[in-house]
Amino acid sequence: MRLRDKIFRVFRDYTEPAGGGALRAPDEDHYAVTTPGGDGRIMLGGEVEIFPLKPLNAYASFETRAFEARDIKTGKPLLALTAGRGRCPRISAVGSYQNVKSAHLLKLVSAGIVEWPGENKQVYTFVFDLPPARKLLPEGTMRTVRIGDERIIAALIQPAVEVLADLQAADLVHGALTGDNIFIAGAEGGEVAIIGECLSSAPFFRHGAIYETIERAMAQPGGRGYGTAKNDLYTLGVCVAMVLRGGNPLAGKPDDEVIREKIDKGSYAALMGGERLPAYLTEFLRGVLHDDEAARWNLEDAQRWLEGRRLSAKQPHNVMRARRPFVFRDRKYWELRTLAMDLAAHPSDTLALIEKDGLDLWLKRNFEDRDLELRLETFWKKEDGALRERVVAELVQALDPYAPVRYRDLSLFPQGFGTALADAMARGEDVQHYAELISLQLFNGWINQRYEEIAESAGMVTLFEKCRNFLAQKMPGYGIERLVYLLNKEIVCLSPMLRDFYVLGPGHLLMALERLAQRGQKLEPVLDRHMIAFISVREPKMIDPYLGHVISHDRGYQVIGILRTLAAIQRRFRIAPVPALTRTLSAQMGPAVERFFDRDLRQTIAQRLAAAAQGGNLSALLELVDAPPVVQDDQIRFAHARREFAFLTRERAALEQQLTRRATFGLASGRQVALLIASVMGVASVMLTIFHYYFWR
Repeated sequence: MRLRDKIFRVFRDYTEPAGGGALRAPDEDHYAVTTPGGDGRIMLGGEVEIFPLKPLNAYASFETRAFEARDIKTGKPLLALTAGRGRCPRISAVGSYQNVKSAHLLKLVSAGIVEWPGENKQVYTFVFDLPPARKLLPEGTMRTVRIGDERIIAALIQPAVEVLADLQAADLVHGALTGDNIFIAGAEGGEVAIIGECLSSAPFFRHGAIYETIERAMAQPGGRGYGTAKNDLYTLGVCVAMVLRGGNPLAGKPDDEVIREKIDKGSYAALMGGERLPAYLTEFLRGVLHDDEAARWNLEDAQRWLEGRRLSAKQPHNVMRARRPFVFRDRKYWELRTLAMDLAAHPSDTLALIEKDGLDLWLKRNFEDRDLELRLETFWKKEDGALRERVVAELVQALDPYAPVRYRDLSLFPQGFGTALADAMARGEDVQHYAELISLQLFNGWINQRYEEIAESAGMVTLFEKCRNFLAQKMPGYGIERLVYLLNKEIVCLSPMLRDFYVLGPGHLLMALERLAQRGQKLEPVLDRHMIAFISVREPKMIDPYLGHVISHDRGYQVIGILRTLAAIQRRFRIAPVPALTRTLSAQMGPAVERFFDRDLRQTIAQRLAAAAQGGNLSALLELVDAPPVVQDDQIRFAHARREFAFLTRERAALEQQLTRRATFGLASGRQVALLIASVMGVASVMLTIFHYYFWR
């Protein structure tokens, strides 16, 4: 059998497996997207009917839209909420939330991805029981629902603490216990609180400064981090204080003023003023609103208080104050926290201040704190020659180590970096400052200042060092895109190509590409930087072995790498055929086909590509252009052909060299032939002579 025939037989056997290589249908569709019916209504999970044309604006807030819905079996009215993808809705917590069986927590009925009618866009939708109409603090007003002192424990505090305890048992925090997310059921004198949902955004993302502790209020909303039950209790304390005072005592004040008032007076005094309360309520509020986190009540403390046990009295947190004020921008400062806030807000003036000795002298003369001295010594050693913005960030960090890291226009805790970065990317904002913050290792400095106090501090330092290394690598799959997925498990793929899709995993991504191909959109490149980083973080085995091909500058290798990745995803998640995508990829296979050296083989592959593209099986397409036996045999045959060509080339060169001497061309060969003929004839003559002498005489 000729070698060429053998090659085609191997090609046929490898690319046409038994059964035709057809994809099996998945046992369960993990990537279902609910589409609207012809009348615009949406059936979610076969149990819920959503009415997109009937908004419930009274329940919409914080980029979350609300619509009417109903239970199909019972006709019970429900509430549908669509979440903004940049707010990092807590999809991974859906199961845990549903397992919390509390009469005081808004029940989750269903959830899933919905293709919203009229917008041609996918959104994640949560469906809850319809909450009561009354909110504890209605939006647009400063007055709360009236609940008497004698009822507030049974109506608000006890239900909320029970819900927080149930959530803690499920390893969740609430993170949205605000006045407009607590609903009041029951008539006057029989009020009871229903705690609203907490899944449509990241924990504590929707809080205003009044609901946060002093430190966390300084951070931007997305940069506060996951938080703990203590933070939920603080928020509950704020809501209780509002009810006892009949409204929000700090309403209308900007966030900076709210923070200053809490610093100057303490959270309890800022919220309660001179209001006289029963001793048991004062004890509760002082406990949950304490400004020292170590002394602030946890859930166990709140539960013991509800049981009637007396806890040790909580004294107000003492803030170090100077004997003489420091003047900055015509304002007097007696303590460090508000000074650090304003130094961070005015970096140019702060840099001018650093060049003088006034600040250093004031600090030394007014504050006898060894930890502060050590932090400042470290700062002054690193200050010389450092980047201007870094100098400001590290100075305010030294003055207030419990505040978030403040760099340029950012204010973040390390635990909130991923959420803040995801929100910025989803909004299309410039994320250069986020990258600089990691490169300058400002988080590591923040952690090292409180190393012994922070749980898992070593792991956090390691994580941000890993982030810095990823950021230094500029190739696709790394850089700032990798960080957003590494640090935030809830965020969808933020590729600009996928802005209309809610891509939670590689399987979703493949289906979104199929939809784009069906629309006729040009997929160039098929996988961009966001998609590569997203797949690499979520399912590294799907792309990392082929990453060298995917990012190659050789177009042939690149399309092979992309096809290997997408075929692996289709096999791993058992995605149904994607014919539109295979046709699109087939049209881009030219450079991959040109890798083969055999012209007849290239023609055969090109013909089979057109047929394979109709089936939607990416593995079948891959086997045509990347079958290892075929590629190997083609290379072997090409190597044989090269050696044969080289031999013929050398022989031709020798002949051409001889032809350059036409006058003597062939003389040497002729002499050799003549000598050979003469020798043969001479021997023959001698033999004939001997034969004649002896036999013919």
